[in-house]
Amino acid sequence: MVRSILRQPLLHFAVLGVLIFGAYELVNETPAETDRQSIVVSEQDATWLANQFRATWRRAPLPDELQALMEDFVREEIYVRQAIALGLDQGDTVVRRRLRQKMEFLTEAGAEAATPTDQDLKDHLASNAERFTIAPRLSFSQVMIPADAPGSGEGILEALRDGTPPEELGRPSLLPQSLSLSALQAVDGTFGNGFFGQLTALGVGVWSGPVTSGYGEHIVRVDAFVPERLPTLDEVREQVELDWRAEKARELRRARFDELRSAYEILLPNAQQVLEQ
Repeated sequence: MVRSILRQPLLHFAVLGVLIFGAYELVNETPAETDRQSIVVSEQDATWLANQFRATWRRAPLPDELQALMEDFVREEIYVRQAIALGLDQGDTVVRRRLRQKMEFLTEAGAEAATPTDQDLKDHLASNAERFTIAPRLSFSQVMIPADAPGSGEGILEALRDGTPPEELGRPSLLPQSLSLSALQAVDGTFGNGFFGQLTALGVGVWSGPVTSGYGEHIVRVDAFVPERLPTLDEVREQVELDWRAEKARELRRARFDELRSAYEILLPNAQQVLEQ
């Protein structure tokens, strides 16, 4: 029976076919077909490219210009994929930093989408009062005491209190004779460090002195003083919301990183031992 089967021409043909195809595969140099990867440029991608063009050139791209942008996008994607496949991203500080930034951006994007309530913003304002407190300000007038007559300050003070116009007294200088409502930085920037602090100790509406600046001595009248205060939410809503979003972004970044880090076993050398080597 077995001999009869072995003598069948059909079997001989099948075996010969297998041998022929096997030999062909051994000598054939044509690369085998592989699954081709897809690169899809979505409508969202094309819109993003068009918006980038518009932001740069202040106009919408022409169809052929957008086509060129999409082709360049494909070229970049091909090179990026091949570079990663070849491991060219390994050990590249610039690439690693950019990838980290993109991951952090994706993590923080949730904060941009969040919509705070008024209570959220009020709580944020109260918890971060130092960031939004309006610094004290004051306005004043001054008469400079002549440097060669330091004792004349008392006479100038009496004359001012008696109603003599300040411009008729004292010595001329390049300093302003009066300053409108200004904060510490503006006042000390003009008259020298510590001048603002001295004025806050004076009464309002009366001539006082002498007060020492970086340029000499002055008789001063504080015309108005506005103490520091925490503004209402309506006054600083935009700034508070921006700050709230920034803080939420930081919280999301920390939480997401902690979640990602927990998936790894982290092994670090001893810093002191490394430095001692």
